[in-house]
Amino acid sequence: MKYCTKCGCQLVDEARFCNACGKPVEVMSAQPVASENPYASEKVSVSTRYIAQSESFETKTEEDLRAEEQALLDRFSIGLKHERMAWKFVGIFYLIGAVFFIAAGLFFGIATLAVGNVHLEEYGVFLAGFLMYVFMGLMYLPVAIINLVMKNKLEKYRAKLYTDCQDGIGHFSVGSIIFCAFFNGVALVFNIVYFIQAKNNAAVIERIKLNQESYNSQM
Repeated sequence: MKYCTKCGCQLVDEARFCNACGKPVEVMSAQPVASENPYASEKVSVSTRYIAQSESFETKTEEDLRAEEQALLDRFSIGLKHERMAWKFVGIFYLIGAVFFIAAGLFFGIATLAVGNVHLEEYGVFLAGFLMYVFMGLMYLPVAIINLVMKNKLEKYRAKLYTDCQDGIGHFSVGSIIFCAFFNGVALVFNIVYFIQAKNNAAVIERIKLNQESYNSQM
């Protein structure tokens, strides 16, 4: 049933005017009134999505943190292993070269002494060969020694990486990159790659160092 909004008289459903006061019957729209803010519903949906996304980002557990640290240490262990191999093979190459050149120089030195002053032309050739090969051998030898020393250093860094990563991860630095550029181009590639990884994971590395320091202090 309907009622007149002016006098309150009861009306029949089909009535268009009030029988008592004659006021036209107001027709109520079946559709809801439009919101003053056309973006209200959008704001609600956006807020709902934001809350849902926020709830999906769970706080990392202790196990998650340890797994993240372990994975990073594993990557650096592989990096130290590969760079160590580069220092080793290049060191062996230069060592073989140094031995070859020094041996060749000794051969020319003995030939120089044998020829003596008898054959001046041959004497000059053998003397030049002796000086050149000995010089080359002496140039190769320190590079070979540096590479083999670095191989031993990286072996030590890798051995204690999981108990004290300070030296192992600290090896990947700007100074080390410059050093590799002078003495081992292959090691340089690995050093640059893991230097970038160290920079990108600085927070995790600091957490690892703190955990290792805390553990070592209790030992």
